[in-house]
Amino acid sequence: MLSRQLKVVAVAMSLLLSVKVMAHEFGSPQEAVNSYITAVKTGSGEHIKMAFLESASIQYFNEEGSYKNYTRDAFADLVDSGSEWNATIEITDVKVTGNAANATVKFSWGKEGKKGYVDYLNLINHNGSWHITDKVAQYVER
Repeated sequence: MLSRQLKVVAVAMSLLLSVKVMAHEFGSPQEAVNSYITAVKTGSGEHIKMAFLESASIQYFNEEGSYKNYTRDAFADLVDSGSEWNATIEITDVKVTGNAANATVKFSWGKEGKKGYVDYLNLINHNGSWHITDKVAQYVER
């Protein structure tokens, strides 16, 4: 009987832990932004879905100067290549005011890092977890 009770407790604990993992709780804006960075570095659409709110908007101007506008899920599909990206990606600035934040992320690649993007990410802390609410970005030649 005790063995059965232990199994039930183990299953219950496992379910509680998996719910927490599925919730993708980020304790700081940097943690949410790092999930986004992991997504683009590794081609993981799942990390996009973890970092961005479902209602997030992603807008940017690409290398050809074309305006792009995506929902979170469409952007996740775009990123979800499974391919590693040989780019240098760094958070260059984070500003936090209470439950709102803004982060700047710089991407560099190519010969001498001449190609890149500058991303501006807005974040919100809702129910104790930080998530990206929107992204605007611009391709830059350095």
